[in-house]
Amino acid sequence: MGDPSLFPSSTSLIVGPGFKTNPATYPGYPKNPDAITIQDAFEGRQLIELDFSESQLKVCGLRAIDWFDDGSFYILEALGHTNDHVMALARTAEDKFILLGGDSAHHCGEFRPTPLLPLPESISPSPFESPKSLSSCPCSIFEPIHPLADPKSAYRTTPFYEPAPTAVADAVAYHATLEALEALDACPDVFVIIAHDASLLDVLDFYPKAGLTGWEDGEHSPKEIGRWRFLKDFGKQVV
Repeated sequence: MGDPSLFPSSTSLIVGPGFKTNPATYPGYPKNPDAITIQDAFEGRQLIELDFSESQLKVCGLRAIDWFDDGSFYILEALGHTNDHVMALARTAEDKFILLGGDSAHHCGEFRPTPLLPLPESISPSPFESPKSLSSCPCSIFEPIHPLADPKSAYRTTPFYEPAPTAVADAVAYHATLEALEALDACPDVFVIIAHDASLLDVLDFYPKAGLTGWEDGEHSPKEIGRWRFLKDFGKQVV
């Protein structure tokens, strides 16, 4: 959620469908003592609630809106975590996009690896070393800790995690969103970044030090280097 009140009042706030009619989100605290949002986020600015019902556009099965009507920025209905959750697909170059995944997943192990994006035989640089390292890591070391050991090769094509039920408002919608996330993640023209992906903190610089163009440049791009770095979270189990 962050703190939208830090943006000037000329900045509109865009929310998903049903946000304004959900007593848990609108109005915010302290107007509504039970709200999980803060009223200061809405005061003095335009609050736009999206309506996907008339959209004829879909991205990986999710209803989408071409926000500027020029193909530069798409907002995707990505329900599941909440009943009004959205993602954004931002064009960074011709036919190249960054997916701002928000809370569509809370750890990359929820949507990696998959049959579309199998775990390779080895990873270089190793997720346990610096992104600039020349080291490599055999992926076979992750087989014993994967929850699905049968068949033996399943660890290479099955995500390490299942979504926690306490983090999901609608399990059916959440898995549909995850399927779309998996397809977009496997696409070489899309760089998926979710809100809680701490594994990218040593791969990407914070704004305004660097922008997000040029991520697609070669095998040493942030997308390629960052793809399997979430595996460093399992270091104590495999090392």
